[in-house]
Amino acid sequence: MTFNRKPVENLLAAKSVAIVGASPKGRWPMGIYRNLKKAYGGKVFLINPNYQEIEANPCYPNLSALPAVPEELLILIPTRAVLGTLEEAAKLGVKSATIYTAGFGEGDDPKGKERAQAMKDLCERTGFVICGPNCMGSYSVPEGLWTFPTSTPLLKKGPVGLIFQSGGSLGNWIKGASERGIGFTYAVSSGNEISLDLVDYLSFLVDDPQTKVILLMAEGIRRPNEFMAVAAQALNKNKPILVVKLGRSEMGKRQAISHTGALAGADEVFDAVCKRLGLIRCPTLEDLTEMTLAFMGGRYPRGSRAAIVVNSGGMKGLICDHVEELDTNLAQLSDKTKDAVRPLIPAELAVENPLECGVAGFGDEQGFVNIVKLHAEDDGVDLLAIHGELPRFPEKREATLFKHLAAATDKPILAFARSTYSCTDESRTFQDQAGIPFLQAIKPTLRALAGLGLYGERKRLGIPSLPAANGKAEDLEGDKLNTLLQSRGIGLPKQALVGTAADAGVKAKEIGFPVALKLIAAEVVHKTESGAVVLGLKSADEVVAEGQKLLTKTLGRGHLLVQEMVQGTEVLLGARTDPQYGPFLMVGLGGIFVEVLKDVAIRLLPVDEREARAMLQDLRGFKVLQGVRGQGPRDIDALVNAMVGLSDIFAAHRNHLTDMEINPVMVRAQGRGVAAVDVRLVRQ
Repeated sequence: MTFNRKPVENLLAAKSVAIVGASPKGRWPMGIYRNLKKAYGGKVFLINPNYQEIEANPCYPNLSALPAVPEELLILIPTRAVLGTLEEAAKLGVKSATIYTAGFGEGDDPKGKERAQAMKDLCERTGFVICGPNCMGSYSVPEGLWTFPTSTPLLKKGPVGLIFQSGGSLGNWIKGASERGIGFTYAVSSGNEISLDLVDYLSFLVDDPQTKVILLMAEGIRRPNEFMAVAAQALNKNKPILVVKLGRSEMGKRQAISHTGALAGADEVFDAVCKRLGLIRCPTLEDLTEMTLAFMGGRYPRGSRAAIVVNSGGMKGLICDHVEELDTNLAQLSDKTKDAVRPLIPAELAVENPLECGVAGFGDEQGFVNIVKLHAEDDGVDLLAIHGELPRFPEKREATLFKHLAAATDKPILAFARSTYSCTDESRTFQDQAGIPFLQAIKPTLRALAGLGLYGERKRLGIPSLPAANGKAEDLEGDKLNTLLQSRGIGLPKQALVGTAADAGVKAKEIGFPVALKLIAAEVVHKTESGAVVLGLKSADEVVAEGQKLLTKTLGRGHLLVQEMVQGTEVLLGARTDPQYGPFLMVGLGGIFVEVLKDVAIRLLPVDEREARAMLQDLRGFKVLQGVRGQGPRDIDALVNAMVGLSDIFAAHRNHLTDMEINPVMVRAQGRGVAAVDVRLVRQ
């Protein structure tokens, strides 16, 4: 997919700016002015009819009085005056504006929405581009163009570009990140996004040769199709995107008539988008800092198998407490690696992953280097995390140890501490010399390992394309649907569809008791909730009697489905089209796992065998399928085939269906297949 990006360069690379609403008494106007004086080489004009000069610099009454036309306006004037100023600016040839003023569409104010639409119309009519309104400006570090209103230390140039839909969070986060040694290209607070939006800025950063890592703090995605297209471009250009996404709460979820729709809220589907496109989600701004450091080096693994080497038993214990919780994929060390490591650590310590190396990690630097190198040489290891802290005081410490480790392998190596600490100039210099990132705290480090692994795997696998929707509508009816399901690995129980209770009794004898009896009618969506299912019927007489009761619910217009009682583990399979991000597949264990724990996994279509297995392993209840409490393992292979089959069917027929759900599919004992007990279609 291609689209025309608006000229973000007009704003982020402007050669001259004018502060409209400059004032020596205004904290924001003076903050912007002083930030610009730190590094900006372009011309800065001040505009305010109430002053002739500010800090010994001339101040002009209006735009027309300026000696030259600025390329960008920085607007800090009352809401009522903004549109008129923009009209005048467009006529004079100004290209862009950053608007800090609010009152343009926030909340439910109808006049504000009218002003927002007028601003949007002006931009479309004139080609004018706007950051905001209701934003806090931006940092263009290569150009020294700092339009942020709060005082910020001089930012270091580096490979990181960021877009925040929260100006206050951007200002707070970037200060802390700078203290950790992170360097930047561009940082934007996008505000209300009436003109330029997140996709425009993202596309600009993907195209920018200086930007290597992109960070997002997003409340909402206005153009999801374009967003996904640009994210795919970023993956192809080896530019990871790290995301803090707001809106994870229950309040933000959509509801629908199917379980799939009710359980797959906007955040869950966005998570599937991230997995498909290699975007890395960060649960907190603190994690964003650690993840950024992990990705800044530009080393990406082929997989997620991690080796961890520390010097302390207590630290190893803390790590082990979180490994399972965070699904850390610990590498299985080869016998060759274990044999080589054994003589390098004390005899009482086990050779395992995570590895506690004891004295080798405290005093024997060369021994520690050798141990880490052996792990890095193991073909079963994709990336490494090793104990390491930055110096915080003036002291004679050389970064030689870490330099040697970085040079010994092309695999990612993260040094990390067990807790957080403050960094100093000595810390940042040491980190630069070492050539590897130094992370803080165990859980963010484990999440960073997982993030690197996910990105590396997605780079290796690529992005599958969605097949054409070429399925025939008639294949979704009656026996043709049953044939289609079975051809795609979705087995069915013995069953028969009849029109009368008497015929139901006859078919029940043929199928064999006990049987289930279900009412099939257009108005019956959820059979259990509607009282349209009777289970465990043991005789023809029972079937006839219950069938007559069921048919009265629809005044005789429905049909009866007589079905074999299938034994197995209940699983919910569903596919539907999300209005923002397109078709997806969902799987979850039935019963309490879905209804109460919301234990589901979601991926965008198409889903292949590898991804289907990964979805099942994402489930907290996956052990139920593997066999627990005397129950043998379920037929996971057959379930995987059914998941891939449903993906194929829905992808081919998505022009005819909005929703397709199998609830439940019964997963029999290993080797005995699956049976789709209830299949429900919602047509376009």
